[in-house]
Formats: sequence, C-alpha cells, structure tokens
Amino acid sequence: METVSYKCLNCGAELAWNPDKSLFSCEYCSSDFTEDELKNNAAESADEEPEQFDGETDVYVCASCGAEIFCDHNTAATFCYYCHNPVSLKGRLIGQYKPDKIIPFRLSRERAVELFKERCQKKLFLPSDFLSNSTIEKMTGLYVPFWIADVDVKAYAAGRATESHSSRRGDRTYVTETTYSLEREGKMRFTGVPADGSKRIDDSVMDAVEPFNYEDLKPFDMSFLSGFFCDKYDVDKDEVFPRIKERVDNDAVNLLKETMTRHGAVTITDKRVSVLNTTWKYILLPVWFMTYKYRGTVYSYAINGQTSKPAGKYPLSVGKLAVMVAIIMAVVTGIGVLIGGVI
Repeated sequence: METVSYKCLNCGAELAWNPDKSLFSCEYCSSDFTEDELKNNAAESADEEPEQFDGETDVYVCASCGAEIFCDHNTAATFCYYCHNPVSLKGRLIGQYKPDKIIPFRLSRERAVELFKERCQKKLFLPSDFLSNSTIEKMTGLYVPFWIADVDVKAYAAGRATESHSSRRGDRTYVTETTYSLEREGKMRFTGVPADGSKRIDDSVMDAVEPFNYEDLKPFDMSFLSGFFCDKYDVDKDEVFPRIKERVDNDAVNLLKETMTRHGAVTITDKRVSVLNTTWKYILLPVWFMTYKYRGTVYSYAINGQTSKPAGKYPLSVGKLAVMVAIIMAVVTGIGVLIGGVI
C-alpha cells in the first residue's frame, strides 16, 4: 500500500507539517506547499482513505500505564508521555477511530519550549532538575482526541430579585423592600461544546488550555500527524456527555439570567434544561504536552498548540521551600535582636 504522507512536488522527499508557516515543508529542498496544492496532486482517491487510515497507522501501548497512542509509520515512539516508560508496538487501528476533523499545530516545538521556560522562571520553588534537558526533551506534540457536540436545548429559569427604597420622615428613615418573581424560558443551540476523550489526561488541564479556534478545523488527513504523536480516544461520547451537558446547563441558565436585569441582583430559585438534539464530531486538537514525576506524583503541563495558551501543575521543591523559610526566620530573628539591642 502507498504511504499516506505527502511527497514534495519538487524533489519527491517526504513532507512534514510546519506549525510556524502553516504549510507542508520539505527539509531537503526547502519547498513549501499548501494542503490544497498537495491534494490537487495527490493520486489517492477519497474511497481509499479509510483503508489508508487502518493500514498506515501504528498503535503503541505502554506496558506500565496502558496508554494507547497512534502515529504514522515514520514516527518513532520512544517513551510514554504519560508515565515516561518505554512503549511497544501493538498493531493497527480500526476505522472507528478515524477522526472527522483536525486542527493542525501552529506552535512549533521550539516556541513551546521557550514559553515553558519563561513561565518556569517565575516559579521560585521548582525542583532543580525541572528545567533540565532530560525533562524538556519530553515536551511532546500530541494530538488529543476530543468530542465536540452541537446541542439544542429548551431551558427554563425562575429567579427572585429584591429592590430596596429608603425615605425620611422627620428624624426617621423608612426602608421599603419589593420582591419580584421572574421567569424566563427559551430554546437555544450551543455549537462545538468540547470534552477530551482520554482517561489519562487531566480533564482540568485540557479545560484550561481551551478555547480552540474551530475556524482552523480541516478534514482529517494522516499527513498532519507527521512528526507528532496522536492519542486514541478511550472515552466514548456517551461517557463525556454528562460533562458537556453540565456545561450547556450552566450556560443556558446564565443566558436566561442575563435577561433578568431590570430589578438588580437576581437569585435563581429554579431551573430546568432539556436536551432536544445532539450531533457529534470526533476531532483531534493540538497540544504540546509534558509530564514530570516528582516524589511519586506525576505533574502535567500543556500548551495549546494553536493559541499558545498554557496550563498545568507545577511541583514544589520541599528543600528550596525549607531554605527560604529558614532565611526568613533568620532575618526576622536578626531584626528582633537589633530592635531589642536598641531598646
């Protein structure tokens, strides 16, 4: 079977996605091509795509944590980006894991590392080896599986608002309170509500690197995976639906509450949100991902590979913290001795 990777139209070498240029680039002759240029010259037909996805994709399984990632044949899987252990080849993917859409990387690895170092320089109590080369080398470009849903709902909200009016009569002040009962109801449509489809990635970290700009969504093509890892979803859309519904419920009620502005602060007393219809897409979103193990705890750090938005949890060096506390105590004690001497 022919490779799914695009070939340079000038020299025939394999092309790789270049996040800096948002183009496919050739490292041999320095040529750059748009996706449309390559598709117009591609020999593969649309009917062959499912077969290509199954046949040209490898699944690597971590023997330690069980994580499954997939990539094309040209990607070398040297470690698990979740637990840092080696991984081994398992086999092919099946067609159900082929995504509908993908947002290609816009942020290069070099820039991702720069952003990571800039943020770390502001953290005073990081372990000494947190910025070591061995740690930074584990910064991995990862396409994270996401489910996005378009959700139609019918929402109802009831609220209560109180207004106070004061008046003076002689030397007395009278306060009159008026309580209003408010109701709102309406139908709404929420588009592109996301939830990641990986059990092993911290949901709070993925939520923190949002939002992604869906205008960059492209039809899935294996060529975008060249040089990157890609996670296989292990959380089905039925399992992520409660997370998506919670988001939709909160947003729907908040939108209704925003229309209750006439009488000041509003307290919601009742709410109901019914889902009328849901349509799904399975997409891949770009994230620069790194994990760091310290004192038995794994810390995750991520950067949105499209917008550069960072998120993550940082370890705290107990040793550095103890030294700082000791210095502060010494300074406080010294000041106390000086004050005592003056008195």
